[in-house]
Formats: sequence, C-alpha cells, structure tokens
Amino acid sequence: MTCKRRTGMKRVSLGWTCRQLGLLCLGVFVGVGLYGVFEFLFGSPLPPKVTFYVGNVTAMYPPQGTGERAGVGVMQVGSIEPNCGLVEVCPNHHFPVHVYSGKTNDDQPRVCISGKYVIEKDVNSGGRGLNLVVVDPKQMKAIIAKRFDTYAGDSSQLEAFLSQEVLEGDILVAVTFDEASRNLSPAAKNLFAKLGSSQIQNLQFRGQWFMVTQKGLQGFSPFEELEASKGGLWSPIDKKFCAPRQLQGQSIKPDPPVDQNPDRLRFCATHPHITDFCSVSHRELPLRPAILTNHQIVGSAMFTTPIMVIAGNRGHTSLSDLTLTLQTVLGQPGVQNKYVVVVYDPRHIPDVLTLSRLFNFSSKAIVPQNFNDTLQYHEVMQLVFETAHVAFPNSPYITIVEAGLLLAPDFLAYTASLLPLLHDPTILGISAWNPNGYLNVSTRPDLVYRVEDFPGMAFTLRMETYLKELRTKMKQCCNRRGWGGWFKAGRWNREIIIPDISRVLHRPVGPELEPATPLIHALFQRLRATNLEMNTPILNGESLAAQRYEAHLSSILNSSSLTLTPAHDEVLRCADEKDTQHLHLNLTTDRQAVVVLPYKESDMDGWSGMKLLSQCFGLFHHQDSPPKGLHKGLLRFSMKGSEVILLSNHSPSLPHHQVCHYCPHPALRNTTTTTATATATAISTTTTATTTMGTSAAAFT
Repeated sequence: MTCKRRTGMKRVSLGWTCRQLGLLCLGVFVGVGLYGVFEFLFGSPLPPKVTFYVGNVTAMYPPQGTGERAGVGVMQVGSIEPNCGLVEVCPNHHFPVHVYSGKTNDDQPRVCISGKYVIEKDVNSGGRGLNLVVVDPKQMKAIIAKRFDTYAGDSSQLEAFLSQEVLEGDILVAVTFDEASRNLSPAAKNLFAKLGSSQIQNLQFRGQWFMVTQKGLQGFSPFEELEASKGGLWSPIDKKFCAPRQLQGQSIKPDPPVDQNPDRLRFCATHPHITDFCSVSHRELPLRPAILTNHQIVGSAMFTTPIMVIAGNRGHTSLSDLTLTLQTVLGQPGVQNKYVVVVYDPRHIPDVLTLSRLFNFSSKAIVPQNFNDTLQYHEVMQLVFETAHVAFPNSPYITIVEAGLLLAPDFLAYTASLLPLLHDPTILGISAWNPNGYLNVSTRPDLVYRVEDFPGMAFTLRMETYLKELRTKMKQCCNRRGWGGWFKAGRWNREIIIPDISRVLHRPVGPELEPATPLIHALFQRLRATNLEMNTPILNGESLAAQRYEAHLSSILNSSSLTLTPAHDEVLRCADEKDTQHLHLNLTTDRQAVVVLPYKESDMDGWSGMKLLSQCFGLFHHQDSPPKGLHKGLLRFSMKGSEVILLSNHSPSLPHHQVCHYCPHPALRNTTTTTATATATAISTTTTATTTMGTSAAAFT
C-alpha cells in the first residue's frame, strides 16, 4: 500500500511539472513575439546600408556602428560604371578611380569611385572650381563629395573643409573644372601642398589639375597631374587607374618649373595701364595659340591666310586696344603665329614691336617718305595690302582686322566655312561684321546674308582683287573706314557676305577712340550682339551662290508664316517709340517664324520708307546715310530667332509676293518737330489698289 501511494504521487508530480514548463515556454515565446512587434512598430529603425545605387539617388552612407568612416549629411550617387570603366579588375586593397576635368565650360567634371560616379552633371553640385571627394580607405567607398567655386568666391570654405572635414587617413580626390585658380588663396595651396601636392602652386588661369592623396601621407602624391591652358582653352584631364587604400608617398619628386613668362612680366612692369593683360593673375601666363578641334575645317586655306592687324594711332589707348585684339587673335582655334602681322605707325603708338614679339607675331612699321607727313587712310590700307603680298606672295587671300576690334571665338571658323564662296564671281568678300547687328535684331548665329554695301571692320578678300582692281584706285575706293563706304563705284554688281550675328566687336567709342561724328554715334552707341560660341555651323552657306541665293529667298518668301500690314499711324508710333508692338508683332523664342513686311517706296531712287522701318525695328538709321545691309531692295535680320524681311518695291521679289500695303507719301514738307515723324517719310495706308493716300505727311528735316 505504501509503495503504490508513493509511486502514484511521483507520477502526478512529474506531469504537473511538465505542464508548468510548457506554459512557461509558451509565455516566453509570446512575450518575445509581442516585444518584436512593439519594436517594429514603435522602436528606432536600423540604419540602412546601401550598396548599390541606380540613377541620381540620394542616400545616407555609411551605416552607423560598423566601424566605417562616417560622412557629413547626404551624398548623391549618380550613374553606375562597373570598375569605373577600367578593362582590368583592380588588385586586392585597390579601388578603381576615374577623374575627368571636362573639355569646355559646357561640359561637366566627372569623378568615379569604386564603380559609382559621385561627381557629374547634377550630382553633388559638380561644376566650376575644385571638386573634392573623400574616400573611406577601409571600405574604399566615397563618403563626402563637395565643390568649391574658387572662381566666383574665396577659398575660406575650402580651407575649413581641408582642415576640419578631411581626417587623418582619409583619401582625397581633387579635380578642377573650367577655372579654379582665380581666388585660390595661398593658404589653400599650402594645405594642398601639405597633403602631398607638388604642382598646385603652378595652377594658373584655366589650368586643369587633379590629385589623389591621403591625409598623413609622407612625401608627394603618386597621383597628380597639371595641364596648363593653351591660348585661353584648357587641355582636359581624363584618367582611369587603380588607387591603393594605403598610399605611399614619393620621397623625392622634383618641383616642376613654374609656368612663367618673364618677357611678359618685363613688358607689364613698364605698361601697368594695360590692366587685364598685366593683372596679377595673368601677367605670368604663357601666350600659346588655341588648338583647332573642329575637324570639319581642318586643312582650310584660312589657316594659311595672312591676318593683317592694323594698330591704332592714339598712343597708350591704342596699345591697350591692340593688346586685347591680339589676345582674341591668339585665341582663334587653328591660328598660326607666323601668318599674323601687326601693322603700325611707330610715331603714334610705341612698343608695338615688343608687344607683337610676346605673341610671337610679326610686325611691320609704316611711315611716309616725309617723316612729318600724316598717312591717309587709303595709304595705310595700301601699305597693308603690299606688305601682305610681299610677305606671302603665294597666298590667294588676305584677312584685314582694323583697329580697336575684338574677334569672336569662331572668327576664323566662320570665315573658313565660307571661304570657297570667294571663287563665286558675284561675291567680292566676306565680312565678319553686321552693321545692323544690334542686340535685339541679331539673334541667329547660323545665318549669313548677301548685301550690297561693304561694312569693313574685319574682312577677307582675294588678293587678286587688290592686285587687279584696287592697287591703282585706293584713293577713289578706300579713303575712309569700311563703314563709311568702300567700293561705292567699284563693286561691279558683286556683293559681300555678312553674318546675322557679328563675329567681331568694335570697342566702345569715345573721344580717344573715334571722332564723335553723327555716323559714328548712330553705328556704335547702342549695344551690339557678338557670337560667343566656339563652333557654330552656318545653316545657309550653300545657298549663297548667286542663283541659289535668289531661289533661296523666293522659297523663304513663299513659305513666310506671317505678313505684316501695319497702318500709317502704327508705323509712325513704332518709329517714334521704337516698339514693334505697334505693328502687332509678337514673336517668341520657342517658335521660329518668317515675317515679311512688304511696302512701296514713293521715290524710285530713295529709301525713305526703309529708313523709317529701320528706325522702327531698331536697325541702323541715319538721315544722311542710306540703309545698310540691303540686297536688291530687301533687308534681312532676325528677332528672337525668327527671320524678318523688309521687302520694298525695289526688289524683284515683291511682285511675286503680294501687293504692298502702305507707301511713303511723295509730298515732302519741312517741319520743326522733334519726334520720329520729323525724321522719316510719311507712310499712309492703302487698303485697295484704288485707295488714295492721305495728304498728311512727315518729312526729313
């Protein structure tokens, strides 16, 4: 009995214990589950660890608590390029790097670290100045990417970044873009030097530089390169390589020679008034010609054509202007120094010989036989032609650049693309200046026109034209500046090619530059447009031959999208206020159109109506000078990218277009009014062929 009871008690005690243990385990399991749900809903999330980015993604990096070097704030990651474009995979403890400084200021810098671009377009503000990337050496990943615009601002933030945010052991990747030297302080250069740079002190205007270094490096960085600017253009840096996570400094790395120009320094010491050329940031720069990158014009005869630059005759002012002109000549891609000759009068402008030698250009002093005589303009021009013919007897062409001009970046490219047209017997020359090229009526760098007047300024002719036609007639032909009228009686129905947007800029006029005549005031006292693009293709170059051009004009007129028919008072208000809104003309830059305004001149030999319309649109207008830029009775220009054609009844194209809508009144009377109606022939409305013109008229005074 006793044993059975003990056995039964033991069995009951064991079952109870098992049940209790089961309930306890279930409770723990439920408790852990509930805690997990609570943490998931209300607890702090784990820091993300992003290892792959696609597109322009912004992400926090790196995760906390992993022992990796943490960046500050957010860093963008752009496009993905496996191995940063390297063909072979980097060895252990190395990571791929790609640095690219851009080819032009329209390009963008690029920096790739371990297959991810952290500096490129719209990524981490990559752009002008210094682009810096900090790399964590343990993970070999970028953690900070920043840009410092040392062209527009100072170096204070850059100095703070290098001192405080780049820590011991961090790898630093630096690359410039566009221009970074202007405000790069000596203190910032010293900080880069302490980081291992041996070349940063030689960074000059538009020089390109890159370096990969490591804070704490002993010696010089093994990854550094500096490319000096050439003729104002930069030589791009494009490097792909494997960088170790632990850089070894070079104990001996000779400091490269500082890029200096001792001849320029000596010249500037005696000519401090030439401010830009002799500024602190520019006076040590070497002067090198720009490299031709436009393969479409490689081999053009334009690059072996003599460029004759005429110096002014107003002392120090002319020397300053000449310096600017020569800088823009040297900046022409493809220019060859040996074909540039500066012609000057040593009695009026000193030191041209020394200045020309700085640019490695030739020079020619011209003086009259009687030293005290004054050279007339036609005599100067004749000496220019003769000098070119003697120095370059086999050249079929000659380019002349008059005093006080700045050449557009594509001056030579523009002329080179049109040079074959000089073999057309109906074309006399190619000019780079448009007398109607004011700011709001000159908007198409891709258009060129045929015109009857010779604008001068900077132009190219066949040498044969001078030898056979002008040599014995220079006084009759060319005794004034080109804008005053050349070839008035000697063009023999030949025309000149001009651009819609000028490829040359005349320096602002003043009492020391040009005499203050009414014509000079009308030509140069308003803002003008000048093309600033390096490579602008000409859209209608092939249509400029004689027969093709007339067919081209006919096609444009027949396809015109808008014909203006303003009333008499609307034209007068437009001329008075210089506001084309009175003509109901509303052009936009997002839609190009062809606008034609046909009209009838009352005087078969006069241009009173065209003068009034020129005043209305803001073209050249002067009461004692005919309109400029005419071609057989029509005048072409552009506004907001649209072509505008003023079509008179002198043009053979008018009968094929439509009957004119308004005409100047033939009756003229004197008046003393000072409004625009006092300086133009009246325009009155004719609504049908039988409508008579009004009797009211304004007149020239």
